[in-house]
Amino acid sequence: MELNGLKIGMATSQDEAALLALINLVQPHVPWTKAHLYWQFFDLPAGPAKLYVIRDGEAIISLYAAIPQILEVDGHRLEARMVQDVMTHPDFRGRGFLHYLAGLCLEDINQSDIAGYTFPNDRSEKSFRRGGWSELCEVPDRSKDLSGDIHSRGIVRIEALDEFFADWATDIWSVAGLGVGVRRDAQFLNWRYGKPNNKYHKFLIEEDRGLLVVKFYSDGVSSVLHILELVLRTRDRDLLPEVLAFCFDFAASHGALTVTAWLPHAHPYASQLDAAGLVIKPMRKRFMFVHAPDAYASRVEDSTAWHLTQGDSDIF
Repeated sequence: MELNGLKIGMATSQDEAALLALINLVQPHVPWTKAHLYWQFFDLPAGPAKLYVIRDGEAIISLYAAIPQILEVDGHRLEARMVQDVMTHPDFRGRGFLHYLAGLCLEDINQSDIAGYTFPNDRSEKSFRRGGWSELCEVPDRSKDLSGDIHSRGIVRIEALDEFFADWATDIWSVAGLGVGVRRDAQFLNWRYGKPNNKYHKFLIEEDRGLLVVKFYSDGVSSVLHILELVLRTRDRDLLPEVLAFCFDFAASHGALTVTAWLPHAHPYASQLDAAGLVIKPMRKRFMFVHAPDAYASRVEDSTAWHLTQGDSDIF
């Protein structure tokens, strides 16, 4: 790799201006603010992001971001990095910069004995296959068309939450009986749904038997409701059909014609989502990749063990 005076290193919050300049140049259609930058990279519950960069003087011209999260694997905590926000300045592309930074990131993951996961787009996918990551599964993209449907809210008490998640949310997650996934304790949920300039609808299910987070998206023509979080105590999984009916009714009452969710085929909730018509639609091929230390690899690399939802993606 020819650097020709460019410098490889790590970025911190002191590089705020250079990071925003690169990000907003590469993706002007989704511009970041300072608040978004700090939410995404520096104010996370598990610590600041690892930002591998190449610099041209004071400017950052290539970025490979690894966001810290805590995975829970059958009740054990495992530090992880979610790879996202991978980009190079247009004037410097084709020189192997991202491939090199990806190698540094994976080397750090291996040396630290932690896990990694990512949802790359089709342009980046091949680099993860070549780099030694394991393909976990296609992203389990589910949707339901609400046209012509009538849904009842049922008798389950589902109440809007207008405050922060607290210990009760951590308690729900701890007895949800879900094998592998990002730990959804109160601290994570408050960070995740504190994303600047986004509106989320949070709900309590029967006071403390479950939690629900949804978000509307409109393209100016039609509206979609995304189910980002739906977690129930193991003993209360029988509430799921009525919770889904609530989601469909809530969507329709706000003019949404479609409800979407992510959830793998073998998830404990999958059969009830299928029965409700919220089924996987393999319309686009997008994959999740993982990497894990040997002690956890058999579980982390098993797609049937994962609790994977749209709340795991920073897009929503």
